[in-house]
Amino acid sequence: MIQSNFIKFLFLFSIISVKLFSQQLPLNTQYIYNPIVINPAFSGISESSSIILMNRAQWKGFSEDEIATTSISADYILNNPQHGIGSMIYSDRTGAISLNGIDLMYSFKFPVFSDYNLSFGISTNLYQYVFDDNLFQTASYDPIISGEIHKKVNFDSNFGFLLYDDFLFFGGSIVNMIQSNVIDNYNNLSNPNQLIRNYYFFGGYNIFNKETKIGFEQSFLLKKTAFTDFQLDINIKTIFNDIFWLGLGYRNNNEIIGSLGFKYNRFSIVYSLDYNYGEIGSYSGPSHQFALIFYLKKGNNKDWKKDLNLIKDY
Repeated sequence: MIQSNFIKFLFLFSIISVKLFSQQLPLNTQYIYNPIVINPAFSGISESSSIILMNRAQWKGFSEDEIATTSISADYILNNPQHGIGSMIYSDRTGAISLNGIDLMYSFKFPVFSDYNLSFGISTNLYQYVFDDNLFQTASYDPIISGEIHKKVNFDSNFGFLLYDDFLFFGGSIVNMIQSNVIDNYNNLSNPNQLIRNYYFFGGYNIFNKETKIGFEQSFLLKKTAFTDFQLDINIKTIFNDIFWLGLGYRNNNEIIGSLGFKYNRFSIVYSLDYNYGEIGSYSGPSHQFALIFYLKKGNNKDWKKDLNLIKDY
């Protein structure tokens, strides 16, 4: 009960504070398999098209209330390969707070030098923000806790870029560019409750040996907001025969990440586990994330870095 009340207090504080310091966007370990979840410039990057269903259970045992994220996403190259589209439907549930929405993406690609392409992407995010007072328990009367369910529909926008060839890639994105309001402040205070801008920088390289059919990838992700320090993820992944892969990562908030997956026919399954050996880990179990991928074309590779959509300038 102490743990539950503690986390509820944190969520309440994030809503009523003049500035939001807590994390508003869900953690996602499987962006290395499905990068459009953090950057719209990745839509239409690969000629391999798929539909990806992902579900994440965060910090199991930390609270009585569920902390979970579910999404279904897809992207596709249009007839003119310079243009790509994508979409994602998602639901993020964090105790008394839930965020449900749809993200529509568009990207435009062109050659810049050598075999490198540059992709610019933008997305429109229509969402509903829900704050349920009934899920809070207080020892004494609090005028902010009114026993109501507060809902608001709004929109925001994301922007990203990606420089890539068949070996190296580097991209950056801004999520919640508009910083739209989520719900009204108590007693009509002038300072709004907003989604704050999040900045992502994702890059790495990959190698694949056609003779041994073994691939290796190393990547990193930097995340930043105006109120938080950089968070760093470092990942390595090994692919065997395009059928089975293993991954290992480190996140500088004292988390170790492991993942594995396999492919059969037009389906792949990916499982990831985040284990926190810091302060949070002493109060909770690990986080689990699953992904189910369906390939729209038979024989498509799971790895988005294969069959890349590279526009030539000749």
